[in-house]
Amino acid sequence: MGLNWRQRDILSQLADVEHLETDYLAAHFSVTTQTIRRDINQLCALGLARRHHGGINMPSAQANSDYQRRLERHRGIKTAIAQAVAERIPDGATVMLGIGTTVSAIAEQLLTRRDLRVITNNVQIAHILGANSDLEIWLAGGKLRANDQDMVGHSVIQFLSRFQADIAIIGCAAVSEEGWACEFSPDEADVSGTMLEAATARWLVADGSKWQRSAPVKVKTLKQFDYVFTDHTELASDIAFVPCAF
Repeated sequence: MGLNWRQRDILSQLADVEHLETDYLAAHFSVTTQTIRRDINQLCALGLARRHHGGINMPSAQANSDYQRRLERHRGIKTAIAQAVAERIPDGATVMLGIGTTVSAIAEQLLTRRDLRVITNNVQIAHILGANSDLEIWLAGGKLRANDQDMVGHSVIQFLSRFQADIAIIGCAAVSEEGWACEFSPDEADVSGTMLEAATARWLVADGSKWQRSAPVKVKTLKQFDYVFTDHTELASDIAFVPCAF
């Protein structure tokens, strides 16, 4: 059975996120939820997705390999962004590192640093930086999202809220036409929002592809960040951004 264009788009989105809600997909494609459920049923019957809490996930067997594929996607610009961020993090700083593969790339650039305290919900980041005993790493515990290698949930929010960080660095799923950094799920947005509220400085990392996508849950406007690190050049003049290229 061939896939229709919506199903192909759904699988493309699942390559970037752990979970897609039926209501979001119906709004995204401007069709009824019944139409989306038929699309989902076919994907699940083919073993390409699985139903989960009002939507679909990628099959668990594909989750880890998919994370690695996303890590390599746009690898050059992610590395350039990560290098620009790492250069601006001062010694002795307390830094919150959030969700996303670009943020994981930042961890790789911090591996040889000393005298940093890193607070994260990202399992991959903790694994990378845990190889350096000169760094102090705090990992929030909660519900593990295997496809994204991070923790979400109420316990994560409580944990992060106990800290006061110098810098919070987050990624996002998309940037809207109105200039909002957005995520696909409230769980993701809640974690990112909590990190930003717990820090003195707020930094966003986003490669140019984020301006070509949509996601339903708002986090912050670009104007609310102290720095936006990106290769995207068409930004309003009142947004403080650090141009990155490779």
